[in-house]
Amino acid sequence: MPFFLLLCALTLSLYATTTDKLMAQAHTKHLSDQRYWHLLMHSPHGESEIDDPAFFLSPEGKNNLSAELDSTIRHFNEDTNRSNESAFCRFPARRAWLEQELNTSFGVGECSDYDVLVAKMDPQKVTLVFPSAHINSPASMFGHTFLRIDSAMESKLMSYAINYAAHTEDTNGLLFAYKGLFGGYYGYYSMLPYYEKLKEYRDSESRDVWEYDLNLTHDEVMAMVRHIWELQRINSWYYFFDENCSYHMLWLTEIARPSVHLRDHFFYYIIPPETVSAFEAEKLVKQKHYRPSKRAMLLGYESHLSSEGIQSVLALVSGEMRPDDTRLAMLSDQEKRYVLEAAAELVEYQFIEGRVSKDDYTHRYHALLSQRSNLGIAPMIELKAKPNPDTAHHAARIALGKEWYEERSVYSIGWRPAFHDLGEDDTGHLFGAQIEFLDTVVGFEHNNVTMEKSTVLSLASIAPVSHFFKPFSWRMKSGWDRDYGGNHLSFVTRVGAGTSFGNEYLYGYVLSEPEIRSGFNTDIGLGFTAGAALNWSGRMKTLMEASHIFYLDNSDHNHLSLSHLWQWNESVAIRVRGEHIEHRYSEERYSVGVNFYF
Repeated sequence: MPFFLLLCALTLSLYATTTDKLMAQAHTKHLSDQRYWHLLMHSPHGESEIDDPAFFLSPEGKNNLSAELDSTIRHFNEDTNRSNESAFCRFPARRAWLEQELNTSFGVGECSDYDVLVAKMDPQKVTLVFPSAHINSPASMFGHTFLRIDSAMESKLMSYAINYAAHTEDTNGLLFAYKGLFGGYYGYYSMLPYYEKLKEYRDSESRDVWEYDLNLTHDEVMAMVRHIWELQRINSWYYFFDENCSYHMLWLTEIARPSVHLRDHFFYYIIPPETVSAFEAEKLVKQKHYRPSKRAMLLGYESHLSSEGIQSVLALVSGEMRPDDTRLAMLSDQEKRYVLEAAAELVEYQFIEGRVSKDDYTHRYHALLSQRSNLGIAPMIELKAKPNPDTAHHAARIALGKEWYEERSVYSIGWRPAFHDLGEDDTGHLFGAQIEFLDTVVGFEHNNVTMEKSTVLSLASIAPVSHFFKPFSWRMKSGWDRDYGGNHLSFVTRVGAGTSFGNEYLYGYVLSEPEIRSGFNTDIGLGFTAGAALNWSGRMKTLMEASHIFYLDNSDHNHLSLSHLWQWNESVAIRVRGEHIEHRYSEERYSVGVNFYF
């Protein structure tokens, strides 16, 4: 017994001596100051952005990276328990980096959970995935980004999607927006099969998906996977504009390849489409792929079908026509294929939306595919790929211009942190969508500085109806403007809805828009607006709009506007605009200017 106690004492003394030497070596090499340790700690400025105490091995670890490094070395070197829940197994990325930097080995452990996951994932490559915006969902109005870890399998559907999102069950859009802006939710990483994310975005929410294969080496992929494991069940406060889904994908990619500086492309907010541009700028993208949404596929079928074919699709989906109905014989074999394929897609879409019962869906879907198989193999319908999000104009905008009013002539400078309006080039954006925050314009005339406009929030979703889809269009605005008198500011809140028709090249819309105005000529009114937008070749866009508002206490208001924009490239656009306003008097307004995007 005394011999055993002596042996234990000697062993502990040896561990302690080795630990002290390793920590001294780490201090000499200033490892706690190195960029990679700060990346592992998610610490851009000396304090970690991880808010979960379980992520730290030192009580001071969140704010003291040197103490966290010492504690990490001590646990790796001295802990005798090296099972799945031990520090040795929980932090493989830290362990791999320290072993390399200290030229040592901390030995082996029983990390079966991690080993099983790595074997199951078979990590070979990484892909950045961007589902497009979903304007009717506050959580997704800017789009989304996540990473996919690809295995050696040819099909990517069974690959693992690495996602970061706020954990919430709130369904109230205003409550979600408020909490998302001010850190009311915890954000978590999750790992699930890619086909589940595709089903959510491409099918359930009808969002187009772009995939960007990254040129990471196998060693870099493994470095990312090791750190993903460290973040399992770890939470951080989620912020809608900066510490969001896209921001955390930047951390993971810099862990894989520390030589890139993706986060340096952003200052005060991070919008998902802009992260795609950052990956391009850092030369990380090897290849791009487009996965059309179920909605995009059905609209593609619409464009290829005759009116008889479209009516046949609707009859098949509603159950008014059977797949073997003799009326289909009037169509060519190719159109019959398209009709049956489109009907199968549409009945599945309606089932996902809850508009068809499971029994009806199962019966009709099986019958449609069975009849389609009798027509033999044929080329799939060709869909025109949409412009990639990385071709869109940047989100932030500074606008310089000259404004001519009836009684004033001002030079103007405007600033908008995000994102896109109906009059701007739709390339790479969800066409018909408008999302603007804090769009502010200041005027300079002689020695006077005036506020010309300050939009708190402006949103629009102009979604054209089609044979297969009947969405409603809507628009809202809240902010100050001079639309009711060139020398006076009014605060206006307007919310309206209506319908739209056309396609992504030419569409028109009609909206009913109740309005409340305060400040100058306070009043309540009901407005009606008709507009049309034309996307020309060469990234030019023309927007025309006419509105009439009936007020309770003041004279009616008429507003006609015509604007044209030429998007020179992703960073510069030239714009002109003319307006005619009638509100107790008539006024003509004109403006010309340049938009700078960054």
